[in-house]
Amino acid sequence: MRPLLRPWTTASLRSRSAFSLVSVRLLSAAHALPRCEHIAVPSRSNGSLSVDLFHSSTPSSPVLIYLPPGPVIPESAEEQTRIISTLSATSGATVARLNFRASSQHQFPTPVHDVLLGYDWVCQNLLQDGFSRPIIGRVGVCGELVGGSLSVMLALTECRSGESRVAAAAVNNPIVDWVFPDELPTVAEAELLEPAAPDETAMLADEDPMALSDRSQPDSHTNRTMKDGKRSAKLPPRTTWQLYGDDNSIPTVTLSAERDVLFRRPEHVFDRFASPMHCFRSPHGLLLYPNQDDVWASEQLDSPLDIETRMDLSHYQSYDPSPSAPDLPVLARCRAYARIYPPAGSNLSLPEWRISAGSQSPLLDQASDLAKMIRRSVARHTLKKRMGRIRWQDTAEKGYYEDFANDRVALETFAGAGLWADQTNNKQWEAQVEQMGQWMKEVLKPEFT
Repeated sequence: MRPLLRPWTTASLRSRSAFSLVSVRLLSAAHALPRCEHIAVPSRSNGSLSVDLFHSSTPSSPVLIYLPPGPVIPESAEEQTRIISTLSATSGATVARLNFRASSQHQFPTPVHDVLLGYDWVCQNLLQDGFSRPIIGRVGVCGELVGGSLSVMLALTECRSGESRVAAAAVNNPIVDWVFPDELPTVAEAELLEPAAPDETAMLADEDPMALSDRSQPDSHTNRTMKDGKRSAKLPPRTTWQLYGDDNSIPTVTLSAERDVLFRRPEHVFDRFASPMHCFRSPHGLLLYPNQDDVWASEQLDSPLDIETRMDLSHYQSYDPSPSAPDLPVLARCRAYARIYPPAGSNLSLPEWRISAGSQSPLLDQASDLAKMIRRSVARHTLKKRMGRIRWQDTAEKGYYEDFANDRVALETFAGAGLWADQTNNKQWEAQVEQMGQWMKEVLKPEFT
């Protein structure tokens, strides 16, 4: 039986669908930069966050948070100005650009702390009524590359019902998984390592956790292992990371180098605030630490020498005038398992999404996986909220809720790398930003229930 939606929800879906089908009138003239105000937000003992506030001419305009691409595209001041002016003109919003710090001097989690600090400042200072009283408002967030990663983090964590929240997120070529599993050697399914500790679910990341399954039958992992033992596994298709790794706009060498600069320790890339994809699945990589040789543990218990003599001998034996560098942990490919997000009882309600990437971008697979995971989460949350179940009842019900999730989580691909900031190679950047601004304006307009 087809589940029933509330009337206002049906109207909302129709308006979203109509907006996605009808071509939007794009502004061809150059957009003037709105009045800008520069603000320094203190970050306790860690300096301050620079916020550029571009005011809208309309007092009751929506509020957008824009996050720059970060150090991957370091010198793009003019391009960023054009993006801001276009976004402000088409959305009619007040735009707050949070200039988060990300460098060798300000490694993770500093960028995360800066964005959360900036979001709190926006809620406290921009979400007010005509009498400067705080109100519960809906905010949009957008960005690409590192800014896209932080936008995803903010949208996933600051979306609590009944509070000021992120209601719309638009990200382009986001870096949502700093592990970069495509750098790891391909391993047969049967030879994949298991994570160091049991994860939240026993279901593989690629499987649908809402599908009805017969628990009496062997699981799919066992079946695949048996098949792999009988015949050689077919090589998987090449990923976009492998196909377009030499792209001039965002080469994978640059992305890997920036990761090594932005993270102090290898294990920090697994943090869910830095790699928000890990909210929905466990990492595809596992750090293997070298075995440390314990000199004292290797000593024979029945040694005829007394303890002081053995200490003296060990001291001179361990002396090395040219000590070698300590062995670093090695990142190996491992099996990934599904995670449930938002967690039960969190009162989080995911916003509407507009995810995009270039058709020849090495980050296209990450964007596609992100859209897939968020759609799955939206469908599961909606089914549980309306029907009290977390499993599909039949194919028709599955299709209905998947259509609902697809409407709330749009995935687009652009020609080439598709970067907004690469305006020399991406001639369609202005049209892309204009469409995104129009979408933000539509999603953030007041709704009445």
